[in-house]
Amino acid sequence: MKLVERLVEGPIDVIGDVHGELEGLEKLLVELGYNKEGNHPAGRHLVFVGDLVDRGPDSVGVLSRVMKWVNSGMAQAVLGNHELNLLRDDEKPDNLWFTATDKPSKYPANTVSEADREAVLQFLRTLPLVLTRGDLRIVHACWNNTALNALEALDEESYADVAELYNAYEAQIITNLTDTGVMTKCAAEEQEYAERITDPDWTPEFLAAKAEVDFRGQMGNPVAVTTSGEERVTLEPFWAGGKWRMVDRVKWWENYTDETPVIFGHYWRRFGKAADDLPGFGPDLFAGIDAHHWMGPCNNVYCIDFSAGARAVLRDKDGDLNAGRLSALRVPEYEVMHDDGERIKLLSPGD
Repeated sequence: MKLVERLVEGPIDVIGDVHGELEGLEKLLVELGYNKEGNHPAGRHLVFVGDLVDRGPDSVGVLSRVMKWVNSGMAQAVLGNHELNLLRDDEKPDNLWFTATDKPSKYPANTVSEADREAVLQFLRTLPLVLTRGDLRIVHACWNNTALNALEALDEESYADVAELYNAYEAQIITNLTDTGVMTKCAAEEQEYAERITDPDWTPEFLAAKAEVDFRGQMGNPVAVTTSGEERVTLEPFWAGGKWRMVDRVKWWENYTDETPVIFGHYWRRFGKAADDLPGFGPDLFAGIDAHHWMGPCNNVYCIDFSAGARAVLRDKDGDLNAGRLSALRVPEYEVMHDDGERIKLLSPGD
């Protein structure tokens, strides 16, 4: 497999994180003018930014369609961190539909059959981390030139798939942290604060060793950087995802100065009601930025994840599902289409 692949030429529709929301995907495709086979009368192609799965009620249905479209040449997709978790058999509360189908889940979902499991894994192993062409770059979470240069320099024969590569980087980092004594200190912190670190009412203390382990585990692994972003140590721990965190996400787009535009997902952009209805997801990295503006010093970076993954939370508390939207960015028209039919025209990148 190639970690970096060529993005199809011509007009495309770049779809944000689907997160198992099959109904939203089907509605969005109708708004975009595609039929059930993934064909468009004007010859357009679908491009998915990753995180097709987890949280929503039908990751199986989403995958069955996207696999068919990609395999038939009607679509492309990059690997997201949630797909990477499946490849690594990394059990999470929102992926029990695949990793542990016999366990109860707070995210009710159709479960994968044994017959389909291997087909899904084989498909995910074929997905690149990046799609690129002369006028556009697609990545799930972060365009980091240092990380991508390291990945492109690798011999393709040196790893079987991206999960094996991720695990190799992780093993190197853990060995170094162990040799320097940091892992021992981190284990002591985690043992001492085991109950408090998952208690939202705790007044958090900064745990230096845990912060170093989390930071180096992320930033020392180019696969992690590409699929889940840059991070930095924060001296003010914050609550997100059910625990206190010692590392904070970096707004990498503020330092992106390349001329080629980037479209990405991952970061739960909050539009309209989402700003009020989606608390508890950590700092809003897009606070103060209009939801339909390009970002970065060159005005050429755009996040197309409008929090469709939050629908699982909203559904659980009988909230308004439209607070989380599944969206697409049409290129070269630079128009955002939401699955409720709303269309919003952007300026061209760089303007």
